[in-house]
Amino acid sequence: MKPIIIKSCLSLILLFSLNFMGCTSQEESDTEPVSLSMEITGSPIEITWNLISNFESNDQLLASLTFHNTGNESFSNDGWTLYFNSIRVLDEESFLPEFEATHISGDFFKLEPTDAFNPIPAGGEFTKEYNAQFHAIKKTDAPQGFYFVNEDRIEEVAQVTVEPFVGEEQVNRTQADNLEIPSAESRYRENQRVTTLPTNQVSKITPTPSSVEMGEGSFELEDGITITYAVDFLDEAEYLTQLLADEFEIENSIEILEGEWSGTGIFLNLDTDYPGSEEAYSLQVTEQNIELTSSGNAGIFYAIQSLRSLMSNRESENMELSAVQISDEPAFGYRGMHLDVARNFQNKESVLRLLDLMGMYKLDKFHFHLTDDEGWRLAIDGLPELTEVGGRRGHTETEEHFLAPSYGSGPDPTPGASFGSGWYTRDEYIEILQFANQRHIEVIPEIDVPGHARAAIKGMEVRFNRLSEFGQSEQAEMYRLADPDDESDYMSVQYFDDNVINVCRESTYNFMEKVFDEVIFMHQEAGVPLNMIHVGGDEVPEGAWTESPACEQYMEERNIDRASDLFGHFFTRLESMLEQRDLQMAGWEEVGLNDEHNGPKEDPEYKENVVPYVWSSIWGSGREDYAYMLANAGYKVVMSNASNLYLDMAYNKSWQEPGFYWAAMFDTKDTYSFIPYDLYKNAEHDNYGNPVSPSQYDDAIQLSETGRENILGIQGQLWSETVNEPQRWEYMVLPRLLGLAERAWVGNPSWGDMENISQLRSERDDVWNEFANRIGQYELDRLDKNFVNINYRLPVPGAVIEDGLLKVNNAFPGLDIRYEINGETSSESPLYTEPVEISGGDSVTISVFNSAGRSGRSVTIQ
Repeated sequence: MKPIIIKSCLSLILLFSLNFMGCTSQEESDTEPVSLSMEITGSPIEITWNLISNFESNDQLLASLTFHNTGNESFSNDGWTLYFNSIRVLDEESFLPEFEATHISGDFFKLEPTDAFNPIPAGGEFTKEYNAQFHAIKKTDAPQGFYFVNEDRIEEVAQVTVEPFVGEEQVNRTQADNLEIPSAESRYRENQRVTTLPTNQVSKITPTPSSVEMGEGSFELEDGITITYAVDFLDEAEYLTQLLADEFEIENSIEILEGEWSGTGIFLNLDTDYPGSEEAYSLQVTEQNIELTSSGNAGIFYAIQSLRSLMSNRESENMELSAVQISDEPAFGYRGMHLDVARNFQNKESVLRLLDLMGMYKLDKFHFHLTDDEGWRLAIDGLPELTEVGGRRGHTETEEHFLAPSYGSGPDPTPGASFGSGWYTRDEYIEILQFANQRHIEVIPEIDVPGHARAAIKGMEVRFNRLSEFGQSEQAEMYRLADPDDESDYMSVQYFDDNVINVCRESTYNFMEKVFDEVIFMHQEAGVPLNMIHVGGDEVPEGAWTESPACEQYMEERNIDRASDLFGHFFTRLESMLEQRDLQMAGWEEVGLNDEHNGPKEDPEYKENVVPYVWSSIWGSGREDYAYMLANAGYKVVMSNASNLYLDMAYNKSWQEPGFYWAAMFDTKDTYSFIPYDLYKNAEHDNYGNPVSPSQYDDAIQLSETGRENILGIQGQLWSETVNEPQRWEYMVLPRLLGLAERAWVGNPSWGDMENISQLRSERDDVWNEFANRIGQYELDRLDKNFVNINYRLPVPGAVIEDGLLKVNNAFPGLDIRYEINGETSSESPLYTEPVEISGGDSVTISVFNSAGRSGRSVTIQ
């Protein structure tokens, strides 16, 4: 392999003498990149990981690592260290006697050979069994990012094979795991609930409008059409003219309304008395013209999206649109999508693509998770270490120049070399803001504190050390986030013992003000409003601050009794800081809870300005009623429930489906079926497949009428720990985002009010059938036409062989199903249209294909 030269963007101050000119203070100078040369080559070792069993004692799994020596020389037993990431914490003693295993931090580990490790001859192999914490039922649970460090050389392991999970002890978490693993037959039985509908019974607009009345005749869009617009709607007119030209190849022109509209072409009509919010609109298509009406710009934009759907999903080959009268308004003003770019980075183009999707489906809030333990992704003027150090991951144990690898990001810290490194410059962030604003999407940046803050802590420690070396002690202390004398003992959920900022140092509040103000400046420069900053607040580990001298003094000065009370104190200060800047404070549910986390924080002024996002409503967790508790108490709440809306959760239990599953595993039907106002009716089974009845929650907190008014809306979340392959974010988000958009726009479903649960689920399945047809007949095709090579998840087909006949179906009627007897499918394989005779002994492989000829994962049956 060709050596890689890593460009390490480090300050010259770190490398040159005190006489270097211009390096007098952090605020007066920018860092200049210099090169550190480190050779990265391929390793002769290939690795196979095999899960042996999840049924070990002490809640452990048993797995093995096999080293295959593909080189021409013996692989020695000294002079090297193997580094890798494992989300399952290793039992270090289980690697003895051949290896000394060490947990470095987070999911980062290393193995060092002992004298008991025998060299592996050329062509030979060695297998080591070991134990790790909990269980693994997914390919994405496997260790990853293997590389050897051999003196000053790094050798990446290019080939890592994960053996299939087959046995009961591999596919189940415990012997009490009752959740079904989808099979070809079980999928077939499930898919029998959906039937192909004629096109006139399938809505052409997603999300579903409030009212649709079909008229007589049709209107044909032809080249030369004129778009007339009210003066307020220039931006929307320009958007529509570009859309017609680029997406539908219709030549058109725009003109401002002067006097009365001529009644021809397309009219963007401002009606200041139009009922409802500024997002409400009407769309009328007649034989003579098309008229879009609203009192606000957002309403006209959404009317354009509905018109766009009608044009995309028209039945005629030409641009002939049936006459229709549509009146529409969203149920929720908050229709959100969250993207975590900290755990694994997504470049600007991916963010813009997601925003384009959000605009297309009328989602209006983009929760931008920019910081976490594993990455800081936004450039902040005056604090370059946040990105130079916190925005890169590569081989290091000291983290003096960048963070250690996480989630398989590997040894190379160069931005773009992996999903571990990268950040948005000021110009890129401003471009994102303006792009979102054009689609009437509000960007809500998140700066996650006080936990999940390791990237910021490490960056500010590098800053402190650099400035201290030059005797600039006051500047060095200005934004420091750690108490150097803190001996508190804690461990975060992600296995960090140093990821909580010290809330007892004034430098912490200096830092927060600095970051807040720089974010505000960027929004001002973009000309885009900033209404709210999300400050995280989740998963602060017990034990933080308990042994901090700075906190001991701080608490004494302010009469704070317990270290745990510092959490609420910290957010009270942040809320005040943001209120002074005319901003609301958002946070995860913890920011609305009292210090014991057993009830809401009751300060009336605090409630007025704080928006909790409730995430932990997982069946059986004991926290299912948090959203209603906080809404009833007076907080404005965003429902972000992990059990239905965390899009990093796997679609199902198949070992090949990527994603996490600690909260649930669910598909598009589950995002679509979410019942916001009667949450407990969503309960069917817990995460282990055990039945959960809504009646179990008869004594739980119910949503009051006042509480209902306090539900701002719902939001889908994509966390990115397993989103470390190209376009995987698209696979995890789509098509589940369509169900999210439907529920956010339409609101509580009509069948959600039914008290008889069997009747409710029957009605839900009937309505879902139409939506499934909509996805299969229309929406996936729209995605293919509007987004090049988009990687939405295609369903795995269901199949059975009965009486010698192959019967096949899929979850989204309208998609092609192709099959191959005793072979692999391709876009040229026979199209399944009716049961196929199969001879005894034949195997059949079946795949679902989209209109672009791409297939989903195939299934093979005998």
